[in-house]
Amino acid sequence: MERIKIKFNGNEVEVDSGKTILDVANELGIHIPTLCNFEPLAPKGYCRMCVVEDRGALKASCVTPVAAGMEIQTDTPLVKEARYINLQLLFGERNHYCMYCESSGDCELQDLGYEFGLDHFDFPPYERKFLVDNSHKFLTIDHNRCILCRRCIRACSELAGHFVLGERDRGFNTMIIADVDVPLGESTCTSCGLCAQICPTGTIKDKRAAYLGKEVQSDIIPSTCDICPLGCGINVYRRSGSNFIIKVYGDWDSPINGGVLCKLGRYSVLYDERKRLLASKIRDDFGYRKIDFDGVLKIARSRIGDDAVAYVDGSLYNEELALIKKVFGNNVYSINPVEPPIPSSTDLSGLSKAEGYIVIGVDLNKDYGVVGSMIKRRVLGEEKAKLFVVDDGFNSLTSITENVFTFKDIEQAFDKAKGLKDVVVVFSALSDTIRDTLTKRGELKYLWLPFETNTIGLIKNGIKYEMKSGKNVFFFGKDHKKIRERFPEAFVICATPFEIEETEKIDLLIATKDGFEREGTFYNLEGKSLKRNKALESEYNVIDVIDLLSELSGKTKSEVI
Repeated sequence: MERIKIKFNGNEVEVDSGKTILDVANELGIHIPTLCNFEPLAPKGYCRMCVVEDRGALKASCVTPVAAGMEIQTDTPLVKEARYINLQLLFGERNHYCMYCESSGDCELQDLGYEFGLDHFDFPPYERKFLVDNSHKFLTIDHNRCILCRRCIRACSELAGHFVLGERDRGFNTMIIADVDVPLGESTCTSCGLCAQICPTGTIKDKRAAYLGKEVQSDIIPSTCDICPLGCGINVYRRSGSNFIIKVYGDWDSPINGGVLCKLGRYSVLYDERKRLLASKIRDDFGYRKIDFDGVLKIARSRIGDDAVAYVDGSLYNEELALIKKVFGNNVYSINPVEPPIPSSTDLSGLSKAEGYIVIGVDLNKDYGVVGSMIKRRVLGEEKAKLFVVDDGFNSLTSITENVFTFKDIEQAFDKAKGLKDVVVVFSALSDTIRDTLTKRGELKYLWLPFETNTIGLIKNGIKYEMKSGKNVFFFGKDHKKIRERFPEAFVICATPFEIEETEKIDLLIATKDGFEREGTFYNLEGKSLKRNKALESEYNVIDVIDLLSELSGKTKSEVI
């Protein structure tokens, strides 16, 4: 890259050509205020808060590339006046009376008001009333707080790939809209929540997080989402001094998701209404009675032996799986299939370069949202990649492509994809017929989406899907609904966090920790080991699976990992 010389606040510096004035200022440690600019997004220069002076001319630093001979000044009277007027216009355009805004204290517009000493309005505020859209289950849009930075629109398209948000009208009358101007709750919004995370004011807000605490009142715990095998980076906001999660945000620095989350990772973990198993209990002739940790240990020890088998699912972490294998040896099996119908031949980076995608039997918007975002960015964005959906049931991806086929017509999808470079087949489960059809086509690449979070961990631990009977059957995980049905004569012990209808048929129920109460590592779909950090203390009389297994094996977690 060519190096050029410019002046910055009177000092001559040598910089890379092609960079913006704002980029250079950041490298030099020189503060330039911004509002519409946000690093993961392409700069647009909407708000003009970042103006600087170059030889008497004002220029938006976020969109202006440096050029030889520039003489940039960032703090002249002309610059100060322009920024002040722009800020006054932003405050005066709509209702930005901070006292009554939920985002007061966490607002970038308010921060600029303090930075510029804005203690009055030069222009009459609150002249018009705007709609408050409360139609969405998780989000509220208060258009009275909007500054038209369009960060939400750009994030919805450039990052999340959903292309739901847009704008109508121009100038003073511009409004942020969903789809063809319908309420957000009636739109094609997938509830990824990225618009709320990126909004600089109180315009788009998480309903659940409202008024529960500011960022300065939160402990921010970096962690990893364990809802699916993608392993997205997250930041968990816990109210300081409490045992309560305020919200979950995507980690902008995560190499996997780059800040983007899906509905499951951002909201389902906070809206989980499944019935928790609040204490361990054992069944006898009179029903169930509670049992403490020592009682659980005593019964479990008495049932471990050559006639005992253990079943697990992919919700367990690597540390738990290692201890289970230590206790049960080779008598450990997966309750669900683990082997891929076809092994992956590409990864997420390969997914982001393909020209075509054949998605078979999986609704990515629903079950693997961030994978869906990666594909939709290329299909609906400038790359105009081709999408082919093969499914017999409802699939929300069909709304963005004309190339929709049933399973029996899959050959037509292949024919239409001919000529495209790097076609990736994305799937979770496949019928034998479709698998055989795919394996005959060597020109395709495959990305397998495992059914469970740590399916790869099960494979790496040599845990296979087999049905082995035993006099005593142990189960560790969440998916225990088939245990009693499969082993009607066995003494069944389930270590699980949830109580379901089938729970009442289990002999010994061991209540375990779940969600943010747990910590450990798991392998994502690329085989990367990722860490899940604990964020909550359990408020129930539940057992950490690691503690139970350590007692049963005589080993600690650190001794077997």
